[in-house]
Amino acid sequence: MSSCIEPYEVEVKDTQKALVIDASLTNLPGRQFVKLEYSFSLLETEPEMASGALVNVVDDLGNNVLFSEVSPGYYMPDSSFVGLVGRKYQLSVQTFDGNEYLSEFEELLEPANIKEIYGRFLSLRSETSDGFDVGVQFLVDIDQVDQENHNYRFEYTEDYEILLPYGSMLEFNPTTRLIDRRNPPLSLCYFKQESQGLIIATAGGQTNGNIREFPLIFIAENQRELIGKYSLTIRPYRISNAAYQYYSDLKENNESAGSFFDRQKGALIGNIRNINDPTAPVLGYFEVAGVSEDYKIFDAGTWQDDGYYPDLFLESCNMRLDTVRTADILAGNFDFNNMYIYNFAPTEAIIVPLGYNVLTLLVPEICGDCRYYGSLKKPAFWD
Repeated sequence: MSSCIEPYEVEVKDTQKALVIDASLTNLPGRQFVKLEYSFSLLETEPEMASGALVNVVDDLGNNVLFSEVSPGYYMPDSSFVGLVGRKYQLSVQTFDGNEYLSEFEELLEPANIKEIYGRFLSLRSETSDGFDVGVQFLVDIDQVDQENHNYRFEYTEDYEILLPYGSMLEFNPTTRLIDRRNPPLSLCYFKQESQGLIIATAGGQTNGNIREFPLIFIAENQRELIGKYSLTIRPYRISNAAYQYYSDLKENNESAGSFFDRQKGALIGNIRNINDPTAPVLGYFEVAGVSEDYKIFDAGTWQDDGYYPDLFLESCNMRLDTVRTADILAGNFDFNNMYIYNFAPTEAIIVPLGYNVLTLLVPEICGDCRYYGSLKKPAFWD
């Protein structure tokens, strides 16, 4: 029995171009921005950025702050500008084509109180198989600061060590034709990554406004993050009820499985309107939020007594060691071809008078240079 599938060409009609506004104002320096772009059709791959706009934020006392364009479609204020708790702010955007957009006034709420950041060793049902994933679930506890608006959007930053088992300790200097010790060796680097996706939580409807044991990120044993020291920085954005509802609807739209036959939800309308044409859709949201920030560093082996043993990073590198005659390197005509000198091979014979061992161990870049994965620069807060 055989069958074939006849391809169906989807006809994409002209779509209405709408301005998409992603804007945030907080009490923390360096976190104020406005991003402007236009929606695009299925036939396009990248959005058109809205350059040349006039962007301002005004508060309920009449103070006006200009946001300057720092890259196409991306606007920021002076780095010293921060929002003040209790003030209300309105976003104003005038695009190059003459359209004017205004947001509603939004109050900057008092930031949340981060009570505790912690990890718990456990097993979770796997999202990719029928079994379970063993790892560490990181959680956060938040204490209420008043009796209203217990809504939060979370961001986090991970910083962790990259430890290579065969990081390069030596390097050949073609000028002096000597093999020198690296300072520092290429065995320890640091990697930083920001959270992805939309993470929201609410304590609305509960007897108190506290958030307890809210799961942020799960790190399985086959991941590399917890082999060395690990830091988790958490930023809860305390947002309004309207902002939480907007994000909740957005999350549902983005995460629900869909097809052409599903009932399609309408476009999400935020808190911004087109002054020239109130019927024209404006996508996005002007978020005004009180933000707190805290971090916690976890040492390697913190959950070892619980049974957590992360897979060794690049354990296969011990099968990729190669040996070369040290004299061939010193002659200056050896082609390293992305190989790095790990160390001298343990031999009794040495090259007189340099004191080098007769043989040298080489490893490929992914095993010998931690800069392949991160940076040698240690985070300022690390020690």
